[in-house]
Amino acid sequence: MDPEFDDVVSVEDLMALERRYAEERRGGAVSRRCQFEYAWGLVRSPYGHDVARGVALLQELTKGTKEEQRDYIFYLALGNYRLKEYERGAGPRGSAAGAEPHNSQGLRLRRLIHDRMRR
Repeated sequence: MDPEFDDVVSVEDLMALERRYAEERRGGAVSRRCQFEYAWGLVRSPYGHDVARGVALLQELTKGTKEEQRDYIFYLALGNYRLKEYERGAGPRGSAAGAEPHNSQGLRLRRLIHDRMRR
């Protein structure tokens, strides 16, 4: 386990993010920020079905501008890592370091994914 990438969101925080997301959906449009924050919480959930939902929401967001994609791609890679989908996490759409090649956190996640792929 790696504490930096394996920590989980609290149930209370995830519920608050889910309420906000649901409110915006009821209003007719979910902002990219709200969707990202909810996806971030889901990716940090201890439950695989939540993580998978977070990955799906992040994949929708990666259709944005290059600048917006940086955080989305990192958390997409993190979600795939947590789902043990290492090939996806290391691939071009889920590359932890791909959007920002010199980002130390992204590089650490990329190394961790590659280490897990070798096991």
